[in-house]
Amino acid sequence: MSHPLYGQLRPVTPYASVLLARNPSPMTLDGTNTWLLRTPGSESCLVIDPGPDDPEHLRAVVAAAGEVTEILLTHGHLDHSAGAAALRALTRAPVRALDPAQRLGGEGLGESDVVAAAGLEVRVLATPGHTADSL
Repeated sequence: MSHPLYGQLRPVTPYASVLLARNPSPMTLDGTNTWLLRTPGSESCLVIDPGPDDPEHLRAVVAAAGEVTEILLTHGHLDHSAGAAALRALTRAPVRALDPAQRLGGEGLGESDVVAAAGLEVRVLATPGHTADSL
């Protein structure tokens, strides 16, 4: 079944837009949200949670993103992280996460880190509970 928002970039704020992945389930509801963060007018962006390893979804992320400077993972569940390696291959952007096993060509992330990219400063907050590696 197709959701009308699959592949459609939806602005949420002037700095954040979301793409809905095609992985509906009881855990993901309509699908995983892949977030693109950038200042207005920026040609680059941060991608938060690339979602599943779905080539169609990842092509939509690349098309909407422009230059991807970094890929950040909020936690290692596959519905959020499985597409990270493929998105890195498409964009050469490093993948950053708390869990060292999830990092690809990038530094780790931890409480109070600041990621400065795409004209933004994103502060990292530890949010353990859903998973031990949740940020």
